[in-house]
Amino acid sequence: MDDEFMRGLQQFQQQALNLQSMMTEMQNRMPQGVEGTDAQGAVTVRMAADGLPEFIRAASDWQRRQAPEAIGAAVSEAYGAAMSRQMTAWGQVFEDVDWQGKADRLDSQFGQPDASAAPAAQPDIPERDLRYVVSRPLDVLAEDVLSAFDAVERMDETASEPAEVNGTSAARHVTLVVSKGALRSCEVDRHWAADQSYIKLNQAFEEALGDARDKLSSIEAAAADGLAGLQVDSLLDEALAILRDPQRFID
Repeated sequence: MDDEFMRGLQQFQQQALNLQSMMTEMQNRMPQGVEGTDAQGAVTVRMAADGLPEFIRAASDWQRRQAPEAIGAAVSEAYGAAMSRQMTAWGQVFEDVDWQGKADRLDSQFGQPDASAAPAAQPDIPERDLRYVVSRPLDVLAEDVLSAFDAVERMDETASEPAEVNGTSAARHVTLVVSKGALRSCEVDRHWAADQSYIKLNQAFEEALGDARDKLSSIEAAAADGLAGLQVDSLLDEALAILRDPQRFID
C-alpha cells in the first residue's frame, strides 16, 4: 500500500508541476498596467495584478468633465473599462497559448496513461523525517483528520463569499468598497469634492485605496493563521508513518 500511495503522490506532483508550468507561461504573457477611463475622461484607473486598482487618478480638469456628485460613479465606470480591456487581453492570451488544448492533453495523460510507453521520469519527493512522529491510536488520528477537513470546508465556504471591506480616506470623504480582486463601488462626498483640486482628490483616492488593501491583507492573514493552526503537516507525517509501518501503530 505504501508503494502505491507514493506512486500516486508522485503522479499527482508531476501533474501539479505541469500545471504550474502552464500557469507561469500564462502569467508571463498577461498584460500589465491596463488602464480604463470613464466616458468623459474625468478619471483613469490602472489595474494591478490582483484585480484591484493600482491607482485612481482624476484629470486635472475633472470638474469640467464630471459633476461632483458623479465622480464616484466615474471611478466605477473607469474601473469597469479597465477590467473589460484586461478581459479582452486575457482572452487573446488564452487563444495564443492554446490553453484549452494543453489542459485537455494534460487531463488525458493524467487520467489514461499509455501502458505501452516507457514510464515518465518522476520528480524526487523530499524524504520527510518521521523518526520523531508520536505514536497515537488510529481513532484519535482519524478524528483529528476529520476535524481538519471540516475546518478547511468551512474556510472554503467562507472564501466562496468574498468579504467586502470599506476603505476610506483620512477625512472619510472617499469610500471604496472592495473585495478580493474587485472594486465594488466608490462614493465621494459631493459637497467636499466640489471645492477640491485634482491633487486633493487623488490624495483621497490613494488613502482610501491603501486603507482597503490593508484591511483585505488583515483578513487574508487571519485566514492563513487559521490554516496554520490545523497542523496539516503534523497530520500528514502521522499518516505517512502509519503507511510505512502500520504494525507499529496498532500493536
